[in-house]
Amino acid sequence: MPHLRFDHSPDLGQIVDLAGFAQHMRAAMVETGLFPPGGIRVRGHAAGVQAVADGAPHWHWLDMELRIGAGRPEGDRARAVESLYAAARAYLEPFVGTRPFALSMELREIDPRFSAKGWNTIHTALRG
Repeated sequence: MPHLRFDHSPDLGQIVDLAGFAQHMRAAMVETGLFPPGGIRVRGHAAGVQAVADGAPHWHWLDMELRIGAGRPEGDRARAVESLYAAARAYLEPFVGTRPFALSMELREIDPRFSAKGWNTIHTALRG
C-alpha cells in the first residue's frame, strides 16, 4: 500500500508535464524495490487556492505525501524518502529551471488498526 499523493500550485501544469511526473514517480517507486507494484498509486491535485510567501501569484511548489503500511525498518523508510525526493527533483528541475519553486515530501505510516482495505483485484490481475 504505497500511495504517493502530490499537491501542487495551481499553475504548475503550465510548465511541468504532471502526467509524466506521475508516471516517473510510479517507476521510481518500483525501482526502490520496497513496494509491490500492485499496491502503488500516484495521484496529483492542483490547489484551488493558495497564499504563498508575499502573496504574489507566481510562486510554484509541489508537496508529496507518501503513505505506507506500518512496520518497515527505519532504514527502508529513509531510503524511500531519499530516493523518491531525488527522483522528483531530477524530473522537475529541467521544467522549473530558475523559477521560484519549493519541493517537499513527507512519509506517513498507516496504523493498520484504522485502515480498511482488502478488496483489491489489481494484485490478481498483475499475476494473471
